[in-house]
Amino acid sequence: MANNAAKPKFSLRLLIDEEKNRVVLAEAGKDFVDVLCSLLTLPMGTIVRLLEKHQNPQSSIVGCFHNLYKSVSGMDVDNFETHACKNLLMYPRSAKASYCRKLKLNIDDTEVTKFFVCPNFISTEACSKKYSNVSTSRCSCGSSMTREIQVEGEQADGCLGDKADGVFVSCRTSFVITDDLKVALNSMGLVLNVLNDLGYAGFDKLQEMVIDVGFEEVLTLLGCLFTSEAPLTDSLLRKHCMARKRKMLTPSVQETGITTGEADKLLTLKVYVRKTDRVILYAECREDFVDFLFTFLAIPLGFAWELSLDNVNMGCVGNLCRSLKGLSFEQPEKSKVFKFVLPFFYDCRPQFLDVDVEEIPEYECLINRKSYGCSKLCKKYQKNVLAQGERIAKMISMDSKISVASDSTSMRLVKGETNFIVSDDLVVNPMNSSSTVSLLSKLQMSISDIEEQVISFGKSEVRDPLHSII
Repeated sequence: MANNAAKPKFSLRLLIDEEKNRVVLAEAGKDFVDVLCSLLTLPMGTIVRLLEKHQNPQSSIVGCFHNLYKSVSGMDVDNFETHACKNLLMYPRSAKASYCRKLKLNIDDTEVTKFFVCPNFISTEACSKKYSNVSTSRCSCGSSMTREIQVEGEQADGCLGDKADGVFVSCRTSFVITDDLKVALNSMGLVLNVLNDLGYAGFDKLQEMVIDVGFEEVLTLLGCLFTSEAPLTDSLLRKHCMARKRKMLTPSVQETGITTGEADKLLTLKVYVRKTDRVILYAECREDFVDFLFTFLAIPLGFAWELSLDNVNMGCVGNLCRSLKGLSFEQPEKSKVFKFVLPFFYDCRPQFLDVDVEEIPEYECLINRKSYGCSKLCKKYQKNVLAQGERIAKMISMDSKISVASDSTSMRLVKGETNFIVSDDLVVNPMNSSSTVSLLSKLQMSISDIEEQVISFGKSEVRDPLHSII
């Protein structure tokens, strides 16, 4: 990661209750609010990785996402379809990455998506139909797609915008941020209302303070989003956030009726339940359920909150989401931060999350046999730019999770025909590398108290594991 000393800082004006060592409210400009917006676009796996680097000692403040991420990290690459699959989970891609790269402070350290083509793409027409985002992919001709190619102008989602108007927010004003991360347009009336609601009759107990906020402070604030009811105070004054105990994978097992029409939307799990309290201890499953669990690492924070609106374990994430959505200047057709989509890499089946997946980007390439090194990808070339000997090739991405070009619609992250065991706190292990004897012995409980059941898992149950995953 780059030297933090070179990273920009923002000035925040804090109103502090010195006696209570508490931030009452903060005034900030649009650049800092843009950074707050960007936090909602970060994939959950990216948040886990960033916080693990930042926290000392390390703590799983993002609950069972930490265990999912560790499961991916510790799992042998041979259990994934390709090395790229594991990399896409360790370093998940954000559909809003090109927006975040225009921020004055971007905390996401994920590398920019690269584009590769077959070395023969100029000389062979069949090789000029596909590009890949990983250099380990193979063209239909058998060659590795190792030649990097540039994208002309904008990045894949084609968003630039006016920097003067901000990246996510465009109102030329300052903002008021309360200690529990409610954001609103600054006004004298609003400040008076906040003070009155908190019981302050005047400013005699309050002190103004201007501080610089940079990379470290924003990362601490990100952690406090999940654990604190006063994230500004904890991140800017106390400079720490603490982990807290959370619920695990599922509530108690309950019998549910399944209609015939729902059968094609279900996953089947074999679960081992403690009879005394009907709590799931372990689940045995196949690759489709593990793909589903691992996809949680790719969903953005804002969408995770939308899936778990009643989840008290999400700290002040809900306050931030609701207040940013409610800003009066934000026109629905121009809203950028709240259109949560997954990059097409993560279009795994079955899809239970009801999240939109971006369309596979298509590009054109101007090919000139005489100027081998000048070819670039572009959204659209005008035919009138063609010179003699040039042609325009339409190129579409091959799925980055597949090592050989394929038209198959079956996309997987982990290898098929594999059995996995999942603990109640979402530690995932392939059964070819874990000992069931050891797992059972760690429970230290009577065998007669363990019951095997088969349960079905569909869209209606998606919110239950996510409700407890954070």
